[in-house]
Amino acid sequence: MKKKGIHKFLTRKHMLPRDYEIFHFLNTDLPFLYLHHHDFYEFFIYLSGDVTYLIEGKSYNLQFGDIILINTSELHQAVVNSIKIPYERIVLWINKSFLQGLSTPEIDLTLCFESVAKKNVIRVDIENQQNIKTLLNKLLSLENYKGLGKNLLYKAYIIEIAIYLNNLVFNDKSHLDITVQKNHIIEGIIEYINNHLDEDITIDALSREFYLSKFHLSREFSKHTGTTIHRYIVQKKLIVAKELILKDYPINSVYKQSGFGDYSNFFRAFKNEYGVTPKQFYNIMAALKLNKSP
Repeated sequence: MKKKGIHKFLTRKHMLPRDYEIFHFLNTDLPFLYLHHHDFYEFFIYLSGDVTYLIEGKSYNLQFGDIILINTSELHQAVVNSIKIPYERIVLWINKSFLQGLSTPEIDLTLCFESVAKKNVIRVDIENQQNIKTLLNKLLSLENYKGLGKNLLYKAYIIEIAIYLNNLVFNDKSHLDITVQKNHIIEGIIEYINNHLDEDITIDALSREFYLSKFHLSREFSKHTGTTIHRYIVQKKLIVAKELILKDYPINSVYKQSGFGDYSNFFRAFKNEYGVTPKQFYNIMAALKLNKSP
């Protein structure tokens, strides 16, 4: 029997409403979750489970109350180590441009996702955990809200959540220690890839750059990131391509700016990754902009 207020888990990686979506997930089984990214910000509070979370080559063993923040360009993946403990979390998806629109000249609400000083996982005390859950539950309660002002309330609640998160990230000094498993060589490789996405990046070139054999490089990269070097590079280039398409760059020039050798390779990679062509993606996103907010 499904617990009241729990949402059915979904595998889609796009938002249906324009501004935000919120879910309370409780899973005792899950399909294998591949390394992926979203075109929106993702924030969730971890409530239970036995889960290791991979984000950009770093591995986090999550604990109750951990807060996870992921921006639109960060590849991530949940690894469920055991289903003996249900995997429970409250997840908030926020449209990037929507959150930018809620910001003011005095406070950029996106900084907790975008700043170079931000962290992907924050471990906070019980008081902050409860405060975050209370804020998220206020937003969840709007699912059944029949009163006046719903369109104002959800914006007010998201502003409140974003301000709280930014204070946690930048002003709160009471963060608890968190162990991050990472490899400095893999960090360097990821940084190199991210800085050269407009170029043709090969395993041979990376091998020479970091003085590692291709075999050792490939093995260590897969071990720490959960994916192959080739797939990681393609996914990152596609993220750049999607951002350019959303900025109305001509599709026939996007493949060059995102580092694909030719249009056919770009077209095939895009269709394989997202299930739609670049032009179809543009049309879908343009249509979503016209949808009414939830």
